[in-house]
Amino acid sequence: MSAITNDSSSISSSASGLTSGTSTNSAFGLKNEFLEMMVAQIQNQDPLNPLDGTEYVSQLAEFSMVEGIEYLRSGQTEQADLMYTQQVLQSTSLIGKDVLVPASSLAAQQGEKPQGVIKLDGSADKVVLKIKDLNGQVIQEQDWQYVSQDEIAFELDELDENSYLFEVEVHNGENISSQTPWLHRNVEKVSLPSSGGDIQLALTGMGSVSLFSVSEFSQNNS
Repeated sequence: MSAITNDSSSISSSASGLTSGTSTNSAFGLKNEFLEMMVAQIQNQDPLNPLDGTEYVSQLAEFSMVEGIEYLRSGQTEQADLMYTQQVLQSTSLIGKDVLVPASSLAAQQGEKPQGVIKLDGSADKVVLKIKDLNGQVIQEQDWQYVSQDEIAFELDELDENSYLFEVEVHNGENISSQTPWLHRNVEKVSLPSSGGDIQLALTGMGSVSLFSVSEFSQNNS
């Protein structure tokens, strides 16, 4: 009768390889192979040199632990996929609604009167909002003195159909810092990049922006 070796190093190396992520087999498959090898070795052990059962128990416990980790990782992946699917479904309900997004430029429609807010980190001596054409000429300008609130709401005069640049200057003494204003825009379309990544919202006059760049959602009352 051919003897099967009493050396369990091959079994140990299989478990170690799985733990380090180098094995291409699943933990469940390797565990079954291990059990088959264990049964075969027990059936063919040398009566004068019996196998040490503690080694098998130790190896079996290691496989069970790795199998549990693999199931946990699989469950987390499925949960992440489910959350992403729910996010996609919820984002489609944004079509036709207004969102508040940072905007340094805008392609305005004829007669449009854009609305938005300027968000500040603190008080300011003066805040200036400038609307420029693509040649850098100031088309409209609004300013506020001695501002103490965190946000300044604004509405522009009617604009011609054209592209414009938005600039905000925050004055505190001799220090002048720049800010990006936030505009209310309408969601025209929701899209998913083929390569993955953030859900994209196509906004009126602004193109596509990430869903996660949106600060506020509201019903379009127009």
